[in-house]
Amino acid sequence: MRKRKSIKERKEEVFLVISQIIAEKGLSEVSTVEVAKRLGVSQPAIYKYFKNKDEMIVYFLEHLKGQLEEVLKKASKGKNTREKLKLIYKEHFKLIEKTKILPRIIFSDVVYLGNPAKKEVLKDAILTYKKGIIDILKEGIEKGEVVNIDPEIGARLFIGSIIATTLTWMLKDMEFKLSEQVDRLMENWDKMLFR
Repeated sequence: MRKRKSIKERKEEVFLVISQIIAEKGLSEVSTVEVAKRLGVSQPAIYKYFKNKDEMIVYFLEHLKGQLEEVLKKASKGKNTREKLKLIYKEHFKLIEKTKILPRIIFSDVVYLGNPAKKEVLKDAILTYKKGIIDILKEGIEKGEVVNIDPEIGARLFIGSIIATTLTWMLKDMEFKLSEQVDRLMENWDKMLFR
């Protein structure tokens, strides 16, 4: 007799299935029908966990926010600003390679239209992530490790480098590993940011 999956286990499966759908077809193609089909359950089974597609996407975005917070948590273990930023690159790129979804979500109008809860959750995730990077840069400035820059602009440039690298990766059909870009990116930050 098979053991029933917990709500947490089932929702994690839903997150991974939604990730697959987004990676293959885009966020607009996510539906309770498609998720149920890929999980091998009936569509009504999905409604045990989510009222509708919007609620499923909000959950997905909240889960994604948690993963970005985990990236910041791992980065906080770095012994200096440079190591912390390098850890963010490494962990963020691992997350993208695993799910292949972050760039598609950030630029998807499905998140911005309709249910405002979706937009709010994504906005909160991005602003929380950016604040974590700002805090790392502020600390680096205070310790004299980083040149005196505007931490807000520095965080935007850092996040922009993640987005641009990932976009290039996707346009080149993922033919290189994102993790291989970390040292190249850090070499350039060494020239611009670190003392």
